[in-house]
Amino acid sequence: MAQEAVSSQANLIVACGGDGTINEIVCGMAGSRVPLLVIPAGTANVLAKELGLARDWMRSVDLIKTGVVRRVSLGRVNERRFILMAGIGVDAGIIAALNYRLKRELGEGSFWIAGFKQLLRYSFTPFQLTINGQSYSATFAVISKVRNYGGPFQITPQADLFSDEFDICLFEGRSRWRYLHYLGHAAMGRHPSLPDVRYLKAKAVEALGDSNILVQVDGELAGTLPQRFSVEPDALSLMVPE
Repeated sequence: MAQEAVSSQANLIVACGGDGTINEIVCGMAGSRVPLLVIPAGTANVLAKELGLARDWMRSVDLIKTGVVRRVSLGRVNERRFILMAGIGVDAGIIAALNYRLKRELGEGSFWIAGFKQLLRYSFTPFQLTINGQSYSATFAVISKVRNYGGPFQITPQADLFSDEFDICLFEGRSRWRYLHYLGHAAMGRHPSLPDVRYLKAKAVEALGDSNILVQVDGELAGTLPQRFSVEPDALSLMVPE
């Protein structure tokens, strides 16, 4: 539908939904000059939080009159675009384990339930990444264009949606108990100071590893390793608060 709207030279596309819905629409709009106005709804709204959008629908619609249009880059993994972040490892495993009936009933609470189940079951298999010509090993990676992640967490607190590079956070721990430690530090924004956490910036990431290691983008499954992540500059027009 977004592709059809772009082809018909629409003046504006208005999207009401959560991050997964917005991702689908962004994939249909990538490369066009048609602006996108987001009205927050759905289960998770990381983009709305990043832009400071009101959860009140009428206030969001007011952006048609008061907002400004800014161009942003998108992330890309193979042919799939993303506007927020990609995750390799345990967070993609959480999405794969989601109970969608519970998701409808509990919203974000369903992610916490799936997350603690994964903490007991996940193997934390290491994989390899090449970033800025250097090799790294990790068991969980977030490759992001935004500060906010999910719930109260900011995994990449220095990220900027309007930048043309990724902020990348790598976690090297292989123990589920170590991940409980990460969780506590991430809730307080202190995880980048840990000795087995790396924080990097780059425009491209190559990730190699077992084909059973899952990848997610904007909260939706996007395949398994190996994958290449890159920045597609000047790819989308967003209507944002002035």
